[in-house]
Amino acid sequence: MKKNKQLGQGLGALLTPSKNNLEDFNQSSILLSKIKPNPNQPRKNFEDKSLKQLAQSIDEKGLISPITVKKVDNKYIIVAGERRYRAHKLLNKKRILAYVIDADTTKDVMYMALIENIQREDLNPIEEAKGYKYLQENLQSSITEIAKTVGKSRPAVSNALRLLKLPDQIQDSILKGEINAGQARAILQRKTTQGMLQLWQKLLTEKISVRKTEKLASKRKVSPQLQNIQDKLSRLIGEKVVINQNPKTKKGFIKINFSKKTVSRVLDKLKSIKSD
Repeated sequence: MKKNKQLGQGLGALLTPSKNNLEDFNQSSILLSKIKPNPNQPRKNFEDKSLKQLAQSIDEKGLISPITVKKVDNKYIIVAGERRYRAHKLLNKKRILAYVIDADTTKDVMYMALIENIQREDLNPIEEAKGYKYLQENLQSSITEIAKTVGKSRPAVSNALRLLKLPDQIQDSILKGEINAGQARAILQRKTTQGMLQLWQKLLTEKISVRKTEKLASKRKVSPQLQNIQDKLSRLIGEKVVINQNPKTKKGFIKINFSKKTVSRVLDKLKSIKSD
């Protein structure tokens, strides 16, 4: 089975025809009855109001951007564009304009679907994290490979995956848009499920910023300057970083959390930091 050399080059290389791949990239008018949604589509929530607005736009102006599909036997699997496909069904249309691509593996299709949603910036943080997890566990993709292919930093992918450590109630709350990813990452500072749920309940009843959520999540009294440094280090390394400082002597230590799977990457990241 040949490897798709376009992986790692972003959405443009995967979903846009070029002189070198025109034979594998054809535009066709396809019957909706022959199209099936991707069962591993990272996006799971499709708001009725948003779909109706999209359907109205398509009805008035036409389909500006064709969907992308992969042919499997006598059917077509959606790679990118499920919202446009659903909008066409709302309009009771029989056909839809689509690019038919040659995706060699399930991994290719999954990456394409993830990239399409991420670059459109309409994928919920939990849906994004579950997409990464699927690539990790079912398609044996490393975090480094995922980050390179979807155009994100390795810490960004690691931080996204950390959201899946939250209790199911809080993950559902993120899916509903009740709290954002920044608040959710702050909740992770609580060590117990009960502690996480208590802070989450507080967020639902009060308007609390990400910074205030981080302060509430930590029992330690940390100055704004120290908290800022701590947050920057966490984002840089991709793991939780805690700075403890004696308020009198101003001496302290930096604690970096890691697992046996991430220790090598953390060490490499620290080695790459250049001194002034």
